[in-house]
Amino acid sequence: LAETLPLPFLAPGQLASAGLDPTGIELVNPLVAEESVLRTALLPGLVGAVARNHARRQLRVGLWEIGHVFLPPAEGQVLPDEREHVAVVLAGREAPAAVEVWQVLAEQLRLERPSVRNAPLPGLHPTRSAEVLVDGQPYGIAGEIDPAVLARHDIGERVAYLEVDLGRLFDAPRRSEAYRQISRFPASDIDLAFVVPEAVSAVDVERTLAGSEELVWSVRLFDVYRGQGIAEGARSLAFAVRLQSTERTLTDAEVAEVRARLIAAVEGPFGATLRG
Repeated sequence: LAETLPLPFLAPGQLASAGLDPTGIELVNPLVAEESVLRTALLPGLVGAVARNHARRQLRVGLWEIGHVFLPPAEGQVLPDEREHVAVVLAGREAPAAVEVWQVLAEQLRLERPSVRNAPLPGLHPTRSAEVLVDGQPYGIAGEIDPAVLARHDIGERVAYLEVDLGRLFDAPRRSEAYRQISRFPASDIDLAFVVPEAVSAVDVERTLAGSEELVWSVRLFDVYRGQGIAEGARSLAFAVRLQSTERTLTDAEVAEVRARLIAAVEGPFGATLRG
């Protein structure tokens, strides 16, 4: 990832071009007329940066920014509500890549119960967008940039996007870190892909996999698929599961038994089927 530093000033219409509410805070004395509106999100500047890279045939770029956004004044206030956000844009990547960045950020900050919740959001793809949550409260957005926004900027590939209110995140609930003994024995990695209804949360499936067996060391969502072979109203969620013991090397039979129990733990409660 490379850091980028777009200016916080936008041209009139640039918020709407990024799929956002066009109502921004206008400057009384802008330096130039083309930069007379304060940004309400980091999205316009970052999608513009991706567009400029694409115009120079620099594809699949990854950019990040920490910057200030300016929301309308709160009730009883005169000055704009100025907040510090962090955002990551990944050209050529899909929504799970943005969720994975969120998971890494949440893990490094030891956030309490980080998750995502599907929701249509301005500027993002209507069915590939989600709120990012800490302990059930929203702190930002993740997903893919709306194809209509990409088309307006002449970007011909999918773009993953994450934006989080950094100021609030630093004050978010954090979990205590418990020591976990490092195993001297090799791990066994398995992949499990489930076809689930759209209403089923990937986070809930991940938590079920992580909490149902003592030998499960880690669980990571690495692919979300909709399309040929998947019924309408459903999607495929693929997870990488690591099994490991601190006492012994697991046998093939033990791995097979744990795998079968994990499948059963997901299929029943979520109406899921294992994808072959």
